[in-house]
Amino acid sequence: MANRNELVARDESYGSSSEEEEDDRTVEVEAGYTEVDDDESSSSGEQANEVDEEVDEEDDDGEEEEDEDDDDDDDEDEPRLKYTRIVDLPPTLFSSDPLSAFLAHEQFLVFATHGGTLHITTPDLKPIRTYRAHSASILSLSTDGTVIASASLDGRVVIASVTDAKDISASDFLRPVHAVSLDPGFQATRTFVSGGTACSLIMSEKGWLGRQSDTSLFHGEGPIDATDWTGDIILAMNDSGIHLYHAPTRSRISRIALPKDAPRADLYRPRISWISPSRFLVGWAYSIWIIKVIKTGETKDSKDNNSLLPIVSERKSEVETILSIDGLVSGVLRYDDESLLILTYNPPPSPTEDTPRPLALTPEIRLVSPTSGEEFSADQLSLRGYERLGANDYHLGVWNGTKSLDRKFYVLSARDGVIATERDENDKFDWLIEKKKYEEAWEMSQTLVDDARRRDIGIRWVESLIDAENWREAGAVLKRVLGATPVPPASDTDEEESDLEKSLREEWERWAWVFVTGGRVADIASYLPVSSPELSSVIYEMVLGYYLTNDKEQLYKFLDKWPIEIFDAKSIIVLMENKLKEEDDRKLRQNIAKLYVSIGNPNAAILHLLHIQDPAAIELIRDQHLLLSMLPSIPEILTINLTFEELESAPVSIIREKSAEAVDLVVEGRLELLPEKVVEQVMKSGMEVMAFLYLERLKEIDGFAAQGFADLQVNLYAEYDRSKLLDFLKKSNSYNLEKASEICERREYIPELVYILGKTGENKKALMLTINKLQDVDQAITFAKSQDDKDLWTDLLDYSMDKPKFIRALLEQAGTAIDPITLVRRISEGMQIEGLKPALQRILHEYELTLSIAHGAAMILNGEVEGYSEKLRRGRARGVKFEIEGLEQFKLSDTLIQFSCGHVFSERGLLSKSSSASDDEDVWLGGGMPTAIKSVAQKVTHLAFIREKLRSKECPTCVEERAKSRL
Repeated sequence: MANRNELVARDESYGSSSEEEEDDRTVEVEAGYTEVDDDESSSSGEQANEVDEEVDEEDDDGEEEEDEDDDDDDDEDEPRLKYTRIVDLPPTLFSSDPLSAFLAHEQFLVFATHGGTLHITTPDLKPIRTYRAHSASILSLSTDGTVIASASLDGRVVIASVTDAKDISASDFLRPVHAVSLDPGFQATRTFVSGGTACSLIMSEKGWLGRQSDTSLFHGEGPIDATDWTGDIILAMNDSGIHLYHAPTRSRISRIALPKDAPRADLYRPRISWISPSRFLVGWAYSIWIIKVIKTGETKDSKDNNSLLPIVSERKSEVETILSIDGLVSGVLRYDDESLLILTYNPPPSPTEDTPRPLALTPEIRLVSPTSGEEFSADQLSLRGYERLGANDYHLGVWNGTKSLDRKFYVLSARDGVIATERDENDKFDWLIEKKKYEEAWEMSQTLVDDARRRDIGIRWVESLIDAENWREAGAVLKRVLGATPVPPASDTDEEESDLEKSLREEWERWAWVFVTGGRVADIASYLPVSSPELSSVIYEMVLGYYLTNDKEQLYKFLDKWPIEIFDAKSIIVLMENKLKEEDDRKLRQNIAKLYVSIGNPNAAILHLLHIQDPAAIELIRDQHLLLSMLPSIPEILTINLTFEELESAPVSIIREKSAEAVDLVVEGRLELLPEKVVEQVMKSGMEVMAFLYLERLKEIDGFAAQGFADLQVNLYAEYDRSKLLDFLKKSNSYNLEKASEICERREYIPELVYILGKTGENKKALMLTINKLQDVDQAITFAKSQDDKDLWTDLLDYSMDKPKFIRALLEQAGTAIDPITLVRRISEGMQIEGLKPALQRILHEYELTLSIAHGAAMILNGEVEGYSEKLRRGRARGVKFEIEGLEQFKLSDTLIQFSCGHVFSERGLLSKSSSASDDEDVWLGGGMPTAIKSVAQKVTHLAFIREKLRSKECPTCVEERAKSRL
């Protein structure tokens, strides 16, 4: 429920104390429409908010009504705004040339008059420029931040620069223009929309050669009373309702009709304000619409025969709320996320014989919920001349301010204007202290008062909560209040606490004893500080003792949260162990163990943990390296995660999984606690299964350390996990074959016994066991393959000749180990062998496939050999071109020879260096040499001769150079 506030201007009264105060209004919202109920039977508390303080002096029931006043003070709403009259504008404004329109921009303000003049000022009302643009009343203004568009009853739209007097243009529409809106991108498009008594919404834009082109978006639905253009949405209002257009396609999005009982649209000017790029407000007569524009995705042609415009379905409008207001809306703005700021005009009452021409009531500034319509506050503004003004004579605008300046709301009439601003922090703070609203006062005091003053306000807040028996909240507030004062960290040389820290500690201890003596330990315990300042250890011990008796779960939380240094842990341990004598509690033992660890006694902690089989003991033993000292408790450690029933009857896989962590711990400590001692201790306790799992893991981690236990492992594998016995026998060489054979024979573990017999060379016995005991031909064949013994194959064939099943298996699986032809020939005539034909077909197919693969491989090999041979032949037949330095020293008929080092010699000169020359040399070098070598045979013979002579000959030049270097 809102309060009616009487407002008095700073320089003079512009609000009167009327004796006839209006009743509070309750606004109810149903189905998007608002109904207003007058509550004539409002309570005395509500009336006290509306009338002057003189009512208190007229009350006769002092004590009772004082209590009511106190309750009213608690419920009283804080004033939201403060007002200052505008006095810095030109003297003609509001007097000889009344205000007709107003526009607020972040960089400037525009005041337009009925005489057609525009006054442009800065936000702090310093003049920028004044010019007369029209000969009649200006009804609408629009700007893109660079230019200002004005529409007037003289039928013209004038667009002028904010600063440049020469930059001005006018468009004459020959009929009064009520509204104009610039394209947000006007500097690029030079486009605007306007409308008026011509009943058309006109879009004007610059065409070719700078000529203006006018397009009618719609016509004939009544005079246009208001327009707005934001983003790509154009709004227009007339008698038929609110029209939304999509600017890029010039298509109508939707039309929102007015209520049936709405007054004529031209009587009251619509007021438009955007909340966000997709939501806007429309205030018109006694209603406020909150409308949302939604993107939907596609464009469709209109199916409405009454409209020639396409419907743009990628946009649609949705009326979120319609609020009914008990006053004519002369302006509406978004105040914050939870409220709207509304300027309302209250029409004169109906004429009577005594007052044939009644005066209008004062306008009001209201804050209203946009969802529920609830009125938060209402201020009556007594502006000059309000008695003779109408709803269209008022204007509401907002300047959103800057980082250093607060926003301002401009409330203007034709004759006067005020600036509304939010009350500053000092105003709010003093009001809160006066009303004993200590919580809010403390919250906002951080930047207003010093730490001591703020702490004092907080203590008063705590006292008020305790007076109200709200101990729990008082404890939380005490932490906030005393914790809000930062304590500078002490240096290493500071041994004594600072004055501030001492003051905070004493305050904390005083309040702690208040809570303790009041029996409210639970309400303060979680808020006690543990450092800066640290309180007396007695206080912490009292809290822990209280929870040990009353709430052990809370005790455990505080033991986890509080540092061990702030209380005497040994005293608490004694109390907790005494409590164990009354009842054995698992969590209590766990927390005792934590305390023992904290004070450096992990052995005592482990005893408690092993008692309750807590796996935390494993990590503690590992971290503290206590395995050696835990030898007597090794069985308990290994079975810490197992129940007695699981140890006795659970499958080995379950026991292995649950004991894995403990087994790993003991295996990891094999250098600290020798495996021999572990196995001895475990076997002594009768837990053979744990010995098995320990040795199994030990072999995986350190096979060398497990070698001495191979015979024991064979027995344990046979007992607890036969599936892994054969693999162990294959991988280990440390067990005794005779003992292993006895174990397997005693237990009739045939596959394992077969392997051992094969390992000892008793292949035939192993084969017979496989055939006779297992009747497994596949395993027999596998065994024969693994031994690679022809005699074994012979034995297998001899045994199989009267067994069709074995013969078929040999045909299918023996492969190349035996000759299938030999096998087939040994089959007795007339023997019925199921599946013989498919087996023979498979053998033939495999041989055929083998031959095909061999033939293909031979062809590939031959092709590659031919290719490489041809490449070699071409390489040998190809000449090699090389450059020769000093060619002039040789004859043209000489055969030249070049070594790999690069030196070149003639054939005659090189061979003449030899100490001896044979007859063959004379054949080539002497007179018998033919004058020219022409045939291929001669060339080949010549080349072979040269190669033979030079087979072991080095370059003479290189030989001489090496000899010189040695000298």
